[in-house]
Amino acid sequence: MRQCTLLVLLLLAAPLSAWEPAEVVILANSKAEGSVELADFYAESRGIPRVQILKLSTSDKEEISRSEFNKEIWEPVRNFLKDRPKVLYLVPTRGVPLKVRHEGDKPTGAFDGHTEACVDSELMLARGDSLNTDGAVDNPTLQKESLITVEDKVLIVCRLDGPTVEVARGMIEKALLAEACTPEGHSYLDTRGLTADDGYTFRDKLMVQVQDAWQTLDLPFTHDTKPDVVDLSTFKDPLHYYGWYAGSQKPAGTVRFRTGGICIHLHSYSAGSVRNVDVAWVAPLLSWNATCAYGTVYEPYTIGFPYEHLFWNRLARGWNFGQAGMIANHKLSWQSVFCGDPLYTPYREGWKDTRAARRQALAALLAASARKEAEPPLEMDEGTRALLRACLKILVRRTEAIIAAVKTDSKAAMAQLDELSFLVRGLELDSSLGLLLEPLNRALKQQLDAIKAEVKADLTNTAALEEALVRWKGLAIEKDLLEFRDAVAADHDKEAASLLKTANSRFKGRRYLEAWKACAQAQRYRLSGHLGEAKGLQDEINGDAKAREKMLEAAGKELKALREAAQKDYDRKKYEKAEAALKPVIHDYPDCDEKTKAQDLLKQAQAKLKEAPPKGK
Repeated sequence: MRQCTLLVLLLLAAPLSAWEPAEVVILANSKAEGSVELADFYAESRGIPRVQILKLSTSDKEEISRSEFNKEIWEPVRNFLKDRPKVLYLVPTRGVPLKVRHEGDKPTGAFDGHTEACVDSELMLARGDSLNTDGAVDNPTLQKESLITVEDKVLIVCRLDGPTVEVARGMIEKALLAEACTPEGHSYLDTRGLTADDGYTFRDKLMVQVQDAWQTLDLPFTHDTKPDVVDLSTFKDPLHYYGWYAGSQKPAGTVRFRTGGICIHLHSYSAGSVRNVDVAWVAPLLSWNATCAYGTVYEPYTIGFPYEHLFWNRLARGWNFGQAGMIANHKLSWQSVFCGDPLYTPYREGWKDTRAARRQALAALLAASARKEAEPPLEMDEGTRALLRACLKILVRRTEAIIAAVKTDSKAAMAQLDELSFLVRGLELDSSLGLLLEPLNRALKQQLDAIKAEVKADLTNTAALEEALVRWKGLAIEKDLLEFRDAVAADHDKEAASLLKTANSRFKGRRYLEAWKACAQAQRYRLSGHLGEAKGLQDEINGDAKAREKMLEAAGKELKALREAAQKDYDRKKYEKAEAALKPVIHDYPDCDEKTKAQDLLKQAQAKLKEAPPKGK
């Protein structure tokens, strides 16, 4: 076994927003599918002891009553925190309810009388003496210049939630990889260019300040100031997004944000649901691969939506997603919800100087794992080392799942490979991942050998070959596949040309059924360049009333004789013989009544064969 000689020197200081495992409590709902497993995965990924997971027993619906919230969420959380004085972060997982509906009389003002709220926003006050359910509470940490601590008596609450459990799990994976390697891509700011002297213009001007943080970070970005919301599918290589003000969007094309993207659209009900991709913004953004998003669950009013200029200012200073979101959040016990890993720190202090070294270190870990060598020596702070090892686990698991899937469901395996390739795009990990995926290349080589054997046995059996041409695009095996495709295509051309020569001869001799059948046989050679000619000759026969009549008359006679012979075998319970007589040739005939009858008989014979016990039983 070769020894890895690479010595990676990664001398990094701990990030500004460093945290301790004891500061994090994860909330799961034992009644919701996947919630506990998601909590376990997050705990493992971030090195949080499982004793820090609180398993609630509550509704798996997004909206609940005040009494359900008080009894099944608020009280258990408060009790859980009593002997955990260090807890600063709460992380609800998918399945924990999202919002508490309004109960009581009609509200009397903007805030007074409103009992509806986001579950997470209520939990931000779980360290306090009591909970005021009427209206909102000013955030004591709003615009705070230093990091929030337990002395501030508030909790930072961010949820791992989304349209599916898989999406929520992906949010964890993307946050870890982006934090370890620093995200790449183009960012988009979509303001409205407002000029009137009102609150909307004031908010528009605050949003413009997001570009200040992006400029500080040297992020490539585009700022649109036209009134209309830009179609997100027009974005090229999108990473971060901030825009307003539309209730939802159905993009004309595909939207796929790069790993690490923080994507927000300001709208009153942008997070009315974080699971339904057909409404609002947060759920769609997460389904489009955003790593983090935030919004509001009910009407927040302008000051109730987190201030984007503060949020991005703190991210640019090296704060994590949870800390930056909390100090940008004007109102607590109100409507805001943050979806994403609160510990995600996309632009850690000194990220420009250490990005290359961190990427090199992760690539070295991947290469060592692929070669089954000892971990290379890495000199770094323990937090960064743990982060890179967590990323290693994620990527190894993904490659192992792909290699396992290719043996039973190669289509699913290729879809997983596409996801993995996009996950690490731009993070300089392709070569080392290629080493991990070498078993996949060997498995695909075996599949290609099987495809070659199928085609050798039956030159027209190219379905698996054609499917592989689509699924294996861009893989190392594609070159061998294309060479085989070209050889098969040449053979198809030869066979189809010979059949077309016969077809044209029969057509000239007015033997239209024979011409039709020869064309049908030629079209079985699907990789031939003569398919259009064969179809064209059939169209010519169909377009000539007399030729078509003569062909159908001959087809009816032949098919009737064929069907009656097969029927006798069927009646004698010789179903295999009946199938063998009909299946190979029925495709060659034009549509007619006798063909329909023959097809029905073939289906009956095949149904009987399915009912029959296997031979030897």
